[in-house]
Amino acid sequence: MDLKSRIIASVCVFSAFVFAVLAAAAPVYRHTVKKEETKASDYDGNSEVIVGSDGFLFRAYGEDSDEYGDFTGRNFYTSEELENTVSALRDTENMLGSANCRSLFVFIPSKMSVYADKLPENVRSKKAASNKFTQITEAARGEGLDVLDLTGEFSRIKNENLLFHTCSDSLNDVGGFYLYNAVCEKLNGSFGLNMKKAKIGEYNVKYSLENNHPLTREYRNETGVTVSNKTYTFEEKKAAYVVSQTVSGSATSTRVPEENKTDGCDYPNICLFDTGAAGSCGKFFSSSASLCVYSPKITPDGAVISAAKPDIAVFLIYESELYRLPAKESPADVDKEKTSVPSIKASAFSDFDEFVIFGSCEKNCTVTVYGGAEIRSAYSYDGDFCIEVPVSDIVTGLTVCAKADGKAESDKAEVTARYSGEGYKNVVVGLDGHLHYEETLPDYLGTNRLSQSEIDGYVGYMKAKAERIHAVSPDTEIIYVIAPNHLTVYPETAPERLAKERAGGESKLDQLLAAFENIDYVKFIDLKTPLLEAKKTAPFRLYNKTDTHWNELGAYYAYSEIMKYVSEKFPAAAPDPLGAFNVYTADADGGDLANFLGVDLSAVKEHGVYVRAKNGLQSGIVKDHSMNFANAWFSDMHEFRIGKEGLPSMIMYRDSFSTNLMSFLAEKFSYSRFAPMWEYPEELDLYEEIKPDYIIYEFVERNLGGLR
Repeated sequence: MDLKSRIIASVCVFSAFVFAVLAAAAPVYRHTVKKEETKASDYDGNSEVIVGSDGFLFRAYGEDSDEYGDFTGRNFYTSEELENTVSALRDTENMLGSANCRSLFVFIPSKMSVYADKLPENVRSKKAASNKFTQITEAARGEGLDVLDLTGEFSRIKNENLLFHTCSDSLNDVGGFYLYNAVCEKLNGSFGLNMKKAKIGEYNVKYSLENNHPLTREYRNETGVTVSNKTYTFEEKKAAYVVSQTVSGSATSTRVPEENKTDGCDYPNICLFDTGAAGSCGKFFSSSASLCVYSPKITPDGAVISAAKPDIAVFLIYESELYRLPAKESPADVDKEKTSVPSIKASAFSDFDEFVIFGSCEKNCTVTVYGGAEIRSAYSYDGDFCIEVPVSDIVTGLTVCAKADGKAESDKAEVTARYSGEGYKNVVVGLDGHLHYEETLPDYLGTNRLSQSEIDGYVGYMKAKAERIHAVSPDTEIIYVIAPNHLTVYPETAPERLAKERAGGESKLDQLLAAFENIDYVKFIDLKTPLLEAKKTAPFRLYNKTDTHWNELGAYYAYSEIMKYVSEKFPAAAPDPLGAFNVYTADADGGDLANFLGVDLSAVKEHGVYVRAKNGLQSGIVKDHSMNFANAWFSDMHEFRIGKEGLPSMIMYRDSFSTNLMSFLAEKFSYSRFAPMWEYPEELDLYEEIKPDYIIYEFVERNLGGLR
């Protein structure tokens, strides 16, 4: 045969090989991407079978399992259950390690999680962001175990590959094929092996319709309707392994004879521990192991380990079979005192899918809410807590547990989130129970920065106003005091979703602080920097948790900054040290943000922070222990005169942040006039008449637009 003929023959042989491979692979692709385009009706919440779209059936719950509860987050690990389960996995790893066997824990998402797009809308919309599966995978990885989570891989390939039986919650052979190759890649990468990956051309792939699969039968028994199961089967064209003897009990084994091993590849002894849903991958492992032992239970049997002497133990942990995992009971935990059950005081919807729970617990306690679309926790230093939980149903049963430092977790408290059409509340629930006013978000996120022309407009207005005041009262100095938003001083309490959206750089407040630095007759006092510094060493927090305002301690540090500046010209007006005051906490009814949520304020308690003069007040101002603005007296116009030499005079225009400033400032001026709240008139005749040493304008940061 000449060269040309040999080339033609070679091309023909290669083409035949390509067509053969495509013929084998084509059914996988053709059938799995075929769209039946049938829609799923709403699930009634009671049937054992959920009817999805495109011929998919899902098990809602079984004798021991609760797939619907797993999917929606109704099932969860408490912190101690999670700790004990991961501890049991760690003990398993240690036990196998003592036998020179390494362990890999493979977490397999359920069919409901992978093919959520096939579920009815009223089920799909309730998918929990955090549930038992996410809890255990994150905790196992955090414990340092060798973990492989197949969620990402299965999500990536699901649309081109039918990974599960359509009428069973078990993986089919396609799913087993990809599971094995993902494990093989992990072992080759992290364990330093060189195992042979499975190839599609080594198998005959058969597509079939079956009418006798478990969910098909159950659904037919319930409705009389048959929904055929669609699946794929992989049959070896040439089996590389042979069935070996039973190792121990229910464990079976296979082995690859020496003559069937591929040169250069590793063939370790492998033990597979599986509860059944992932059993379709066994044939692929069998083709790559000198000895492959398959055990239909998730816990290793000492007899199996002793007989097989495995190099690698692979635990196939299926999402809907997490209940089969062992949990270690620590003798030390049994003897621990239990944390008291948290008390639910009030609750409300902050949005149509966000539910807020207020309650009390032991001090220094972590409170966790389970059963919502996500598991949420908050830490309480003082015994009060507030947690916002996303919910995805009109009626959602939630469980609340508490765990104090050094104690065992509490028993469960129950609360039901029952949506009845409440409207939007303008409240953002931050971390560890800090409530925030939504109007402050543009300042926090940096979305309301000023253009240079806008800044120039502010400066021009400020200069003109200062000139008008100077013309009638030449010795009057204007002081601007900006009360920072809660989120400006405590940005760490922002919910994580907002923290991710925050832009860097200057805020609107930073821009104005810089722009107003050199205006004649005007002083712009920066409170942001000193309050950020003060919170590091202050005996208590500086802002209320259930109210928009700073508390009396925050107001004290603001007063100190104001009077430090004033005392440069009037030394007698120097601020009193904190030691001149009694600083303490006392229970108070909830503040304005709790009120916005529509809860009973007498049920929502806050540990208010108070700063009261040890020697009384010459002004005669009397304050109770309520949150800001509970006493309407503070909103009116008031004048005070203090008989002490060397004090200046002032007029103050203000908003509600002044309610906690008044008692401090009034003591440091010979004459002080507090205008009615939220009124900022330009009273030139008054200034000409009394010639105040200072005119003080106080604005909260979120209302900086009111500067002009």
